[in-house]
Amino acid sequence: MSAHSRMTQAERDAHARWAVRRRRLKAFGQWQPFVDAEPVRAHMRALQAAGMPEKAVARRLGLPEGTFANLMRGTNGLPPGSKVRQETAELVLSYWPTLADFPDISSIDATGTRRRVQALATRGWSKAQQAAELGMTVPNFKGRLRGGRVSARFARAVAGLYDRLWDERPEDHGVDGWIAERVRCCAEEDGWNGPLAWDDDTIDDPSAFPQTDAFEPVATKGPNVADRWLMGEAVILDRDSRREVLRYLFEWTNDTPEDIAARLDMTSDAASRAWERIKEKAAADGRRVWRRAYVPHERTLKQNEMEEAA
Repeated sequence: MSAHSRMTQAERDAHARWAVRRRRLKAFGQWQPFVDAEPVRAHMRALQAAGMPEKAVARRLGLPEGTFANLMRGTNGLPPGSKVRQETAELVLSYWPTLADFPDISSIDATGTRRRVQALATRGWSKAQQAAELGMTVPNFKGRLRGGRVSARFARAVAGLYDRLWDERPEDHGVDGWIAERVRCCAEEDGWNGPLAWDDDTIDDPSAFPQTDAFEPVATKGPNVADRWLMGEAVILDRDSRREVLRYLFEWTNDTPEDIAARLDMTSDAASRAWERIKEKAAADGRRVWRRAYVPHERTLKQNEMEEAA
């Protein structure tokens, strides 16, 4: 049995795309199969320091498990390689993990987790109440927040809690009003920032700053909030409705990411990343979403490309 026949259909498709790209680059005299390995090696070290093991990076990028052995340590007694395939370099250098990418046992920076706990406190949720929501003891919960790093499993648990409770009042969940108010007052005295001060895409970034001038509107209640917003009604979107609106604008309009971001008071990078996450989630659920409206791109065709188009 040949090596090609043992490949999966996805691997054959990927190999075909790579072969087409190689032929085009060769035709234009731009084929560079290998590039300097040092920038890739430095980025891999940064990924490892962030908590992503080599094998996890390879799995996330769809690369063979031993892809980085020669790059990072060398093989057969030889030093680490000085060159790496251009395709691998492009994949690695363009990748930085999201919270969902880390293996459960990875030790990651605790900044985002701590910010989420503090943001919930500004809403009146004490650490004791947050611990109870997660089924943890208070000492265990507080102890995990003391260090500079937490496990990815714990970080994801807190992130899930934050997504569920960021716009909920503890009083509506059986918490005495005076307790919630005391927690809010303590959070204000400590200078903690609420959920509206943090962007979902930067809350885990230690270098990010809170948007302290953001006001904290109450999300509109009732059905079809996203549809009402799209129809022009003056409603305030909650997180789910905001995501639904963003998906509709990307999928069914020819607005640019910059236009969509401006309509939703986001940065264009944040809007584009949110759209990529929507597509990834749909793919994981066995569905496909794409930009159904034509989006024109200005470009200058080369002579041979115009001949092919003709």
